[in-house]
Amino acid sequence: MASSSPRLQGKTIAVTGASGMIGVYLCRSLLAAGARVVGVVRNPSKAAFLADEGVEFRQADLTDPAALEAAFQGCDAVISNAAMYVASKGFGAWQAHLTANVDGTRNVFEAAHRAGVKRIVHVSTFGIYRWSLRKPMDEQWPQLDGQRRKGGTYRASKQISEDVAWQLARELDLQLTTVRPSGVYGARDPNTMAMVYKALKLPVLVLPSIGFPLVYAGDVADATAQALANDAAINQAYNVGGEGHQLSSFLRAVVRARKKGPAILSVPLPARIRMDNSKAGRDLGFSNRDFDEALAKVVAEDRARR
Repeated sequence: MASSSPRLQGKTIAVTGASGMIGVYLCRSLLAAGARVVGVVRNPSKAAFLADEGVEFRQADLTDPAALEAAFQGCDAVISNAAMYVASKGFGAWQAHLTANVDGTRNVFEAAHRAGVKRIVHVSTFGIYRWSLRKPMDEQWPQLDGQRRKGGTYRASKQISEDVAWQLARELDLQLTTVRPSGVYGARDPNTMAMVYKALKLPVLVLPSIGFPLVYAGDVADATAQALANDAAINQAYNVGGEGHQLSSFLRAVVRARKKGPAILSVPLPARIRMDNSKAGRDLGFSNRDFDEALAKVVAEDRARR
């Protein structure tokens, strides 16, 4: 996790979605950097253990502008992290994602402005890009058309969300940074790790294996904390992603961390999605630790909470 930063010592940072998987790591990175952390959540009991670690909870929903404004009072910065990510389709799913990811972003930014907060880091995703197998995607890579629902419900709504963030930053004179993680894994992960744990119950796992960028949530959180500590990050976007390892390599690392699991038979395909993370490396000190180191922490924490 991030080491103490003089720029964040004594600062009060609000984190929306603090009880979610990435949110927990964000809170811990900020605490390690010396900040006072305010977790803005719908249900504080979902991550009550963070209160023992020093997080102050304030209750607010993304759909409640007045509650958000109250939650941001006295804060020096906001990390706009809360979002909906559900692999579902149809009109109802689209409307739900628009409400959480687009309207929610608008409500957070406008509430921060009314509360007198100027500094915001918005957690976006590499899903806003038009994915390519040709070469690594940098921050200037073409984005998909979210308004036409390209890329699916989640990716499209997040592309619109980041557009809204930049628009409001200009209109409200906010100091914005966006971070764009690739596929994120960590403890308490209801998406990537939940699917992996389920798959690893099979006696043998056979799969075609492409290269896909997976990133440890703790490394995303550390980079986000560094973005708040670095004024050069204002008005910048940063890729914070993995290197495009074979998915079979990730699954085998999970098996090693758990010290049990099936034989994994893979057919490596000559295809991979890659990200250029060099900008975040230069400005934020970002690096993505190897699977074995990160997964040892993830598996241990998941076991401890069961």
